[in-house]
Amino acid sequence: MREVIFDFDRIGTEEDFYKTAVKLLELPDYFGKNLDALYDVLTGAIELPVRIRFLNLSLGQLEKFGDIITVFEDAAAELEAQLVFEYYLKKP
Repeated sequence: MREVIFDFDRIGTEEDFYKTAVKLLELPDYFGKNLDALYDVLTGAIELPVRIRFLNLSLGQLEKFGDIITVFEDAAAELEAQLVFEYYLKKP
């Protein structure tokens, strides 16, 4: 299973997140950089199976990126074992 790691020590804004996602997930040119488009590409345009990990999330980032995390959780629930999503808080 391919593994994709998002390091939130290097992601501060939604723009940073989407730039990183385009690169790491090899998203198509038509990707719209919004929550609906994110869900669509996760469930229909990326290479599966894949394990996606969000590392080094601060509590503030957990709240700031909560909607994005929910999209990944929803996609993982729909795709079952084909997309595994995990996130980890930064150690104090």
